[in-house]
Amino acid sequence: MMRAARPDEAAALGELALRSKAYWGYDQAFLESCRAELTFTPDEIADRRIVVAAEGERLLGFYNVEGRAPEGQLGHMWLEPDAIGKGLGRRLWEHALESARAAGFTVLMIDAEPHAEGFYVAMGAVKVGESPSGSIPGRMLPLLRIDLPTPLLEAYDRHVRPSEWADLEEDTQVEPDGPIVRILRPHQGFISMPRDIFDVDVDALIARQRDFFAARSQSVEWKTRAHDLPADLPSRLVAAGFRPEDKETVMIGDAAAYAAEPVVPDGVSIRRTDSDADMRRIGEMNVGVWGEGVNWLADLLIRRKNQWAVFVAEAGGDVVSAGWMMPKQDKEFAGLLGGTTASSWRGRGIYRALVSYRAQLAVQMGIRYLWVDASDDSRPILERLGFTPVTTTTPYVWNPPA
Repeated sequence: MMRAARPDEAAALGELALRSKAYWGYDQAFLESCRAELTFTPDEIADRRIVVAAEGERLLGFYNVEGRAPEGQLGHMWLEPDAIGKGLGRRLWEHALESARAAGFTVLMIDAEPHAEGFYVAMGAVKVGESPSGSIPGRMLPLLRIDLPTPLLEAYDRHVRPSEWADLEEDTQVEPDGPIVRILRPHQGFISMPRDIFDVDVDALIARQRDFFAARSQSVEWKTRAHDLPADLPSRLVAAGFRPEDKETVMIGDAAAYAAEPVVPDGVSIRRTDSDADMRRIGEMNVGVWGEGVNWLADLLIRRKNQWAVFVAEAGGDVVSAGWMMPKQDKEFAGLLGGTTASSWRGRGIYRALVSYRAQLAVQMGIRYLWVDASDDSRPILERLGFTPVTTTTPYVWNPPA
């Protein structure tokens, strides 16, 4: 029987984990080094979502899934030695995946006991690298990943990824290179990829993109998602000189669910605009918040104003926030971008109101889904609205030498 662990089982779970580890022939000194990491307190049992396999009152094994959806971690999975090799490991694994899916996880990472690596690979996980042991300094553990795709995530992959190189401004060039598409833009290059890069020399492909933009003396962004393949793509990009920027969470919601009448804070007005002057004011507000690194934004908005729907929020004649919507050609998805709000106006509902304005327009256009690459600041707002996290996205950027 699978059930939630009880707080009074905390000590027994730690001892079970140590017996399971001892099965692999580790000596007592090694096991004592691992004891702290495999010790649980009663308060941790519920917080860490520990599930046990039990036969009557006897505990036969346990697992836990940790983290914040959509990315999580299989924190522990241990069996009593006499239960190993009898199918319980598979049943625990399958239960863990069901629990993870129900909690909204689409990716699970596993810091594996080295002797169990083969089991996880047989269950469908792929090795992505190594992770330092939490118990033994200098010891490295296999790091694996299992993907748990959902229909919503599959729809995102099917509709949004190809749109990265289909809905572009007029002065942009597109050049396929094997499985990826190289996008040449005035301020920075961009690499768009399908979920899986296969049947190619991945390292050579990465180096070719870096060298291409180096010859142009231009930086380039390679956009990754947490469920991309090969699973070790991020480490390969880093090895080629790319550097990760801030991770964002891909949030998706049904447009009709957010198309209620916007509630605008007192003293604030929101309107749609296609004025070049407004685009420059929006750009200036963003530079004021984020610095000169976004000084290209106004020019981008001016170039895209006939393709995007831009909404500006004003108070006392000043721009205090702005957001824009990027409809896709097949009308299945529209991206919500922007949302930066001046610091003195945050927490008053402006971001939420901008979502409502754009959702109303999306419904009028026949668009089904809205998606947002959400920062840590905007994610809680979108979660309260009911958006679903489906994956994370991290841009890896290569810059030419100064």
